[in-house]
Amino acid sequence: MARKKQPRVVSTGSGENIRQYAVAVGVVIVTVLGLRHYTIAAGSTGLSSLNQSLAASTLVLLGVVLLLGPLARLYGIFDGFLKYRKELGVMTFFTGAAHVYLVMFPLARRGPFGFYLAQPVSAYAGLTGLVIMFILLVLSVSVVERAIGTRVWWKLQYWGARLAFVAIVLHALVLKYAGWGRWISQRMGLPPLGFLAGVFAAFVLVVRISEVFGSRPARTVTAASFLTAVVFTAWVFM
Repeated sequence: MARKKQPRVVSTGSGENIRQYAVAVGVVIVTVLGLRHYTIAAGSTGLSSLNQSLAASTLVLLGVVLLLGPLARLYGIFDGFLKYRKELGVMTFFTGAAHVYLVMFPLARRGPFGFYLAQPVSAYAGLTGLVIMFILLVLSVSVVERAIGTRVWWKLQYWGARLAFVAIVLHALVLKYAGWGRWISQRMGLPPLGFLAGVFAAFVLVVRISEVFGSRPARTVTAASFLTAVVFTAWVFM
């Protein structure tokens, strides 16, 4: 079986906590701005481009949070990044919340709940993901963590992050699948940002599932799926 890293309670000073949050904020800003630059290059403008980049950033960053654990277990080089997992997860909630706000208010065409009426499966899946992330955010408060105990806290974080990721993937898949199919058949312009985020999400899911079969198969599957994702992404740009 894959080598498991047991949760550890690490006592860090406020200075270290601030530094870790600063790194997480920096990663989020770079990701959102980088993906927004891509959406603008693809033809989106204004709040629409920002909204697309926030949505994709939420999926990608939560995927990174889920990847850090298995990558650290399989490859020691990633051990140093584990300490940012909690802070990055917390900040990812805010990209998701900003996305939901833009969809429900500034970009809403039929009022705040128009999207929920038009696309209920996608809308409520996305909202479910955000609600789970909010619960995880509350659980990340030190007082709450100490009150419920490390063991319970870890299980809630473990399953909560996975359920949130699946809900967000379902949200994107139901909403964008038809558009992705049209783009693949026509291949006009840059690949949709959501499609590229979907490729990354598939990679995350494959890596997480591969751990069930043990560390050696997981390393092989991780390397093979990473290479496949890179080659496939390169192909869609050709």
